[in-house]
Order: sequence, then structure tokens, then C-alpha cells
Amino acid sequence: MASSTEDTIPSLNGTFSEEDINISLTEAGLLPDRAKAVTRLYAEQGSWAAVKEQWHEQRVHDRGSRGSAQQIFRVLKRRLQAGGTALPSISTLQRLIEEAPTSQAEAQLLYFYLIQDDNLFRFVLHEVLRRQGIDREEWVLSTDSVVSVLSDYEYVNGENLGYADSTLHRWAQGFRSVLHDIGVLGGPYDDVGTVPAVDGPSAHLSALYSWKKHGRDWTERPIGWLYLFQPPTHQDLLLDRLQSDSRWTTTQLREERVVKPTETNGSSADG
Repeated sequence: MASSTEDTIPSLNGTFSEEDINISLTEAGLLPDRAKAVTRLYAEQGSWAAVKEQWHEQRVHDRGSRGSAQQIFRVLKRRLQAGGTALPSISTLQRLIEEAPTSQAEAQLLYFYLIQDDNLFRFVLHEVLRRQGIDREEWVLSTDSVVSVLSDYEYVNGENLGYADSTLHRWAQGFRSVLHDIGVLGGPYDDVGTVPAVDGPSAHLSALYSWKKHGRDWTERPIGWLYLFQPPTHQDLLLDRLQSDSRWTTTQLREERVVKPTETNGSSADG
């Protein structure tokens, strides 16, 4: 396993234009229960129109108005569609959710669809890991530390985010709530994050994400496991576990060991 932060966690500063960044505080949250509901409905119905109708029938009263419920639905629909070729289809995601043994494991699965969709979230995640290093088992994740990363962000044209400090603090709190959902932060007032447990389905999906990003060399740059705050020592354990999973095969090409998914097709998100 590679341990160089520079090799595995590149800086994304200046990568995105203003149009690529959405600082909506709702979108900074994972919303795992609602995301699970939308995933399940799409897997059952196979039609976004049918999902939208059932969503409003089942969820509108939870948010107090049809408008707010519709906004949440748009966010989650876009997030699930954003998986593209990097993440499994929605029907496959539903099967992984059903296999997940805990709510934390379910959140870890949904987390990758948030990462794929939200460029600002992905930038902050990269910077936290890049600045603090990956070869550790604790990270400083206070609201102030997250805000400091946001304050340093520059668009591709050199301008900064330009939001009020209060807005940045609320976004940072949303960022921290996501890390709490996936098990990095133990409680809402914790400032130090630790390595979360990663179960079978989330270990598989995060490895698949890494393979989609880096191909046969993914084990040297397991970006998905890094996104789950797994240091190199934990990555070795995850790799051993993955090689006993029927969804993965290991072959020896000359002197190189290649670990790849057994099935490489049909992994794009349903449109």
C-alpha cells in the first residue's frame, strides 16, 4: 500500500469554477434515512416520476411543506445520479444497503454518492487528509479547522468563496455531521476524528470506487479507503478481507498482483 499523501490525495484548490460549487447547507448533509428511502423507491419503481410521486406522499409532512420536500428530493436524486461510471447503479446500491449490518455501514455507502456530487465537500475532504496526513489514526476536525480550509479555497479564477463567516460555520457543521454519520466523529461535540469501522459492503464499494478511479493500480492509491479515513495499516487488513470476497479476484501478472472486481460492467448509476 502507498503511504505518500502527495501521491494519493492531490490538492483540488483552483480545480472548480463558481458554477461547479454549491454551498447549500442541506446538500452538505448526508440525509441517510431520506437517501435510503429514495434509493429503495427507485429500486422498486425504476422510474423517477413514480419515485417523486411516492416521495411526496410519504415524506412531505416530515418537512412541513411540499416545497421543502421537493428540494430534498431534487438533491437526493441528483446525488444518486451523480454516481456515473464511478459508482454502482441505484439498484445495486439498494442491494448493498440491504447487506449492510449497521446504520453506519449504510451511511458509508451513501457517503460516496455525496462525495461524487458535491465538489466543495470533496475539496474539504481532500484538504483535511492532505494537510494532516493519511498515516495516522486521529484527525483534528473541529468546526474552526474545517472553516479554515473553506476560507483558503480559491476558484479556478483565483477568487475565494465569498460567503459570510456564519455561513461557512454552518457548512462546517454540516460537514462534521456527515463525518459523524460515517463513524469518524463519535459525538456532535467531538473535535477529534478517529478511524471508523468499515464493514463488507462499504469496504467493497470504496474499493470499487478506487478501482474505477485508478484502474489496476488502485491498491497503491486506494482513494475510497482514504475517503473513509483508513490509514495504511488498516488498508492492508481491508485488502486481505476483500480478497476473500467473491466480488473480487486476484491475479498475478508477471511480478504484479492485480486485485480487480469480478464483474466490471453495469456499475453506472441509473439515469
